[in-house]
Amino acid sequence: MLVLSSSRQSHPHPDQEPFIDIPQPSPPADGAVAVGGAPAWFHALDDTSLALLAICRTDGTLLAANRQAFEGSGLTPAEEVGRPFWATGWWSGSTAVAERVRAWCAEVAAGGAPVRAQTPWFQADGSERTLDLTLQLVQDQATGTAYLLPNGTDVTDRLAAAHTAAQATAAQEEAEALRRLDAARSADLAHLRAVEAQLSRALELSEKVLANTADGIYGLDTDGRVEFVNPAAIRITGHSREEQLGGEQHALIHRHRRDGSPYPREECPTWRALRTGVPVVADDEVFWRRDGTPVPVELVAVPTVEDGAVTGVVVSFRDLTDRRAAAAQGAELRRLEEQAAQERALSDRLQQALLTPPPEPDHLHVAVRYQPAAHGAQVGGDWYDAFQQHDGSTVLVIGDVVGHDSRAAAAMGQWRGLMRALAYDDDGDLPAVLRRAERTARGLDVSTLATALLARIERRPDLPGSPTRLLRWASAGHPPPLLLAPDGTSTVLDTRPDLMLGVQADVARTGHQAAMPDDATLLLYTDGLIERRGADLDEGLAALQAAVADLGQRPVDELCDTLLARLVPADVTDDVALIAVRFHPEDRPRPPGPARSTGDG
Repeated sequence: MLVLSSSRQSHPHPDQEPFIDIPQPSPPADGAVAVGGAPAWFHALDDTSLALLAICRTDGTLLAANRQAFEGSGLTPAEEVGRPFWATGWWSGSTAVAERVRAWCAEVAAGGAPVRAQTPWFQADGSERTLDLTLQLVQDQATGTAYLLPNGTDVTDRLAAAHTAAQATAAQEEAEALRRLDAARSADLAHLRAVEAQLSRALELSEKVLANTADGIYGLDTDGRVEFVNPAAIRITGHSREEQLGGEQHALIHRHRRDGSPYPREECPTWRALRTGVPVVADDEVFWRRDGTPVPVELVAVPTVEDGAVTGVVVSFRDLTDRRAAAAQGAELRRLEEQAAQERALSDRLQQALLTPPPEPDHLHVAVRYQPAAHGAQVGGDWYDAFQQHDGSTVLVIGDVVGHDSRAAAAMGQWRGLMRALAYDDDGDLPAVLRRAERTARGLDVSTLATALLARIERRPDLPGSPTRLLRWASAGHPPPLLLAPDGTSTVLDTRPDLMLGVQADVARTGHQAAMPDDATLLLYTDGLIERRGADLDEGLAALQAAVADLGQRPVDELCDTLLARLVPADVTDDVALIAVRFHPEDRPRPPGPARSTGDG
C-alpha cells in the first residue's frame, strides 16, 4: 500500500465561525487524564478510539489529554502536562515537525479555520508513527473561555497496510510477467526465483497485516472488482470471502446512500481514485451489511500505479458506529441539560411567587426558611405560609407535597393557594379547613398526596397566668410542632396526626390547642429537617431537640440559620421548610424583623 503524504485541509466553509461552542457535561470519563485548569466538559468528550484527544490554552499550554495518548505513546502526564503542546514528547523527534505544530496552534488560536493534517508522531522509545491530526478552537458557553482542542487518530497501520498491499500486488504482477517470459529467458531463472521469494515474503507480511488490523481493507482491480479482502472487512460487512472475491465492491456494499437512494459508482470516492489516480479521503460514507443495515465509515482509497497507469485501488475503511453513538449520547446529554436548566428556572420563578415574606405582628417575630434538596432544583414539594386574619390572629401553614420536581412544585402551589383562601376567613375551626381543602382539591382534580399542619395564634388576655396567646393546630400526617423555652428545654407537641391530604375524602380530623408562654419559640418544619436514612422519627425528633438546646435565647433568624446548618447536610436529598415564631411579652417592644426598622413603633 501507498502512504498518504502529510496534507493540511482548511475549513470547508471559510465564512463559518472558527469557534465551536461546548456546553457543560457530566463528570469525566474513566479514559481521561485530567489536571487543574481543564474544564469539566472536556472529560465527557473522551473517545478511546482516538489516539490523541487533548485540550490546551490558546497559548498552547497542554491542560489535559486522554489516557490513550499517554499509554499508547509511552509518555506520562507528569512530564507533558503544562508544557507547550508543540514541545511535548509527541513532536520532540523533529524540530521541523514541532515548529509546524507550533505554527498551526498559533494560526488556529488567532481565530483561523481548523487545521487537519497527517504528521509524524513520536513515541517515548524514539519510534515514529503517523497521526491524522485536527486542531480546532472551541469556546466554553458557560465561561466564554477559548481552548485549543487537538485530536487525532493513529493512521500508521492503515497507511502501512495500504502500502504493503499495493507492494504485494505490484510484486505479484511482476512475478506473473516473469513467469510468462520463463521459456524465452531461462538465463533469468535465478532472478525469477529471487523475485518469487520476495513476493512470498511480501505476501506473508501482507496477510499478517491484513489479518490483524481492525480496519477493513479491499484490493480492487480497475473495474472495481474485489481481488482481496481482509478478515475485518468480512466481519464488518457480514459478506463472506467467497461472496466478495471477484464481485464488484460498489454494487455489493456501496450501492445506496445513507437515505437509501441509489449511489452511482462514478460518484463514490473509490471510483474517483481509480479515475484520477489521486488518493481520496472520505469521512462520511455508508457501507451496507449483508443483513441490509447501514455502517457509517470513513475510508481512504489509494490507487496502485504502474508505469504511470492506474492498475487498481486499495481501500482502507473504519467502522464509525461507536463514534456516532457517542456523538448521539452527547447530543442527548445536552438536551437533558437544557431541560434541567428550564426546570430550574421554572422552579426559581415558583419560589419567588409562592414563598412570600411572613407578617410581623407586634407580639410575634416570625422567621421562615426554605432550603432545596441538593439535586439543584430551586423549589420542590415543601412549602410554608404565614398571614394575619381580619381579627388579628396569625395563621401558619407548613406542608410537603410528595415529589421533588417541577410537578411537585406546581401541586404545592395549588395546595398552598387552597389553604390560604379557605383559612383566611375561618374563625378557628382548623379541622374543618383541612376537610374543606381536601374536598375542594378533589373537586378540582388536585390528586397529589401531601402532609400539612395548619396553626392559628390567637391573642387571649382572658387566659389565666402570664401566657396571653393560644395556639390551635390540626395536622394532616405532618411532623409535630416543637416548643422551645428560653432556657433551651423543648417540648414536642406530639399528638396523633390525622391522615395526610389526598388519601380519603371527608375523613375525621382533630384539633389541638396549647397556651404559648412569653419568650418561647414555636418551630414548624417539614420532614427534611429530621428524617435521615436509617433513622426513625423518634431519633430525628431527639436530634432536633439536641440541636436547639442552646438556641432558646438566640435571635430568631440566627436560630433558623444555625439549626439548618446543624441538621441539614450538604448532600440532603429532601427539601426543608421551616417556620420559627418567637412570642414577645405584651409589655415589651418587639425586636425588628426583616420588614421593620428599629425606629418603627
